Amino acid sequence: MRRSLFGLVLFLCFPVWAAQTVVSFDAFLPGPGQSLHDTSLSDEAATFVNIYNPDWDSWAGFAFSTVSNTTDGSWANQYAAAQALSNAYAVAYHDSWNPAPEILFDLPAAPKSVRVDNTTYAALSIRDGSAYNRAFTNGDYFVLTLTASDAEGNLLAATNHYLADFRDGKTFIQTNWSTLDLSWMPPRVASIAGTLETTDVGAWGPNTPMYFALADFAYAYAGTDSGIDAADPAILCWAGGVASYAPGPNVSNQFQNSANALGPADAGDGINGSTNVVSLGDSGRITLVFPVPVADGPGPDFAVFENAFTEDFLEFAFVEVSSDGTNFVRFPCHTLATNPVDAYASTGGTEAGAVGGLAGKHLQGTGTPFDLRGLAGDDALDVRRVTHVRLVDVFGDGSVPDSYGNPLYDPTPTWGSGGFDLDAVAVLNARIEISAATNAPPPALPGYQTVLEYNPALDPAAWTTNAPAQGTPGFFRWRLAK
Repeated sequence: MRRSLFGLVLFLCFPVWAAQTVVSFDAFLPGPGQSLHDTSLSDEAATFVNIYNPDWDSWAGFAFSTVSNTTDGSWANQYAAAQALSNAYAVAYHDSWNPAPEILFDLPAAPKSVRVDNTTYAALSIRDGSAYNRAFTNGDYFVLTLTASDAEGNLLAATNHYLADFRDGKTFIQTNWSTLDLSWMPPRVASIAGTLETTDVGAWGPNTPMYFALADFAYAYAGTDSGIDAADPAILCWAGGVASYAPGPNVSNQFQNSANALGPADAGDGINGSTNVVSLGDSGRITLVFPVPVADGPGPDFAVFENAFTEDFLEFAFVEVSSDGTNFVRFPCHTLATNPVDAYASTGGTEAGAVGGLAGKHLQGTGTPFDLRGLAGDDALDVRRVTHVRLVDVFGDGSVPDSYGNPLYDPTPTWGSGGFDLDAVAVLNARIEISAATNAPPPALPGYQTVLEYNPALDPAAWTTNAPAQGTPGFFRWRLAK
């Protein structure tokens, strides 16, 4: 249900919200002088990975600490940051035998900031030297690199931070917490790895203690400026059929035409186009099918379009997928919002960056993307062949939880076109199924031409459309072209 235009104009006069969450380990280490080095810790959707070897009681990746010893520069004090901190924090160790310390996100995230410092062990070893390393001299450095990757492992962003810098006459060793701005990173980060490099290297690798301390990692989710445009040429096709539609309460007859969910999305022309939708009502649902199955491929695989025309009035839906039309798997979701949203109040509202994993985060004409890679490994789903997508309205009064037990809020109550208003679902990666029989018809996809190509020896440069009869020795493939 849409708020009146008059209410919208008033609402645009208010500042943009900035919801985010700050990862905390305080619940795991409630007292001072504690450390934990044999387990990974998660703060809802973010996990700090620990690699533990019980045979040697050794660890890599992240440990966790409330130790505040800033004077002991020995290995026995490996869990202390160079500056004491009142809350629990993480200590990272990067060696040559294990993966780099890594933060993993259940949902694509938008990093905001993080605080970093040397450990006491590393800082005093760099300053004074030890039996295992030399004191830094002119030209030396100790640098931390944070590298962000997406769900496919593609590099998204990287930043360097010098924990010690003796180049060009400097004699800097960091011994206090410093805040790094990460808000410039793309809002689709699946992991952040921290690696260290030192100029003090021996025959067996780095001599400098390869530790750093990390605290107060803050992140949110993508805002309304990051989505799939309805005119994006990467869109292969749109939902072609409705398998079922069960509207909930508060939907008038004019908004119960499920066929409005089929075909292309509205281009985003505001109120004039906002009624060409099907409304789900309170906790209602709709299941769609497609000309071809959706498949896990590079980047997002499909996108869901709602008809929101202002960020303060976003209506959300759970997204579920199935490979057989019977067993459905729901995408995980996470909310950082803590306040109810009155649908018809003149103040307060939703914020796209406070929610991850739900449809409805984007304005009309822009779809919320979903990547099947996040569901890979679920026995109930074949991410290579998804035949059904189901949308379930989030009744946003706080009675329905996200995947971590937090109450979900969106404009409630609404009526008329109550609940989530579905405009369209676009396919970005499709499974084009090809028969091995030479007399079988070619694959078909609306809007595309089928082209048969031939290659005598699988030479990447030898594919040709001048194909002989199928069955000729060599290799054949079907290509879909506009």
